[in-house]
Amino acid sequence: MSAIKFNKSISIVMCLLLFALTLNCYGAMETAEEFFEQGKKFSLAEKSDQAIYNYTEAIKRNPKFVKAYNNRGIAYVGRQQYDLAIADFNKAIKLDPNNGTIYNNRAAAYWYKGEVARARQDIQKAQSLGIPVNPDMVKTIMGAAP
Repeated sequence: MSAIKFNKSISIVMCLLLFALTLNCYGAMETAEEFFEQGKKFSLAEKSDQAIYNYTEAIKRNPKFVKAYNNRGIAYVGRQQYDLAIADFNKAIKLDPNNGTIYNNRAAAYWYKGEVARARQDIQKAQSLGIPVNPDMVKTIMGAAP
């Protein structure tokens, strides 16, 4: 009889543990989204330090959060930290290679960094993926000397 109680107790503990782990994973995903949304608010308020912090926290909680990498990259461009921006755009593209918006954003970072050929490639890739690119940006990048 005591062996049955012991097995039943183990089963209950295992079920509770599994339930707790499931809640923890779900909560982490919610938290990543919450940090992302906070990052967007700080970006709109032009508070790049706080935005970058929140996007970083979102990425820590969900390392496959493409939008957080993209938005953190944009914040880095605003701070003229182009290498960090490009690294984030590269990670986002690795996770979502058909997202033309990210190519467009990386093109801007390359352009500001003076890497015209790479900016051209990314503009063309963004256009090939159907992203409407600012015509003035296209004219500037495509007409620039290499």
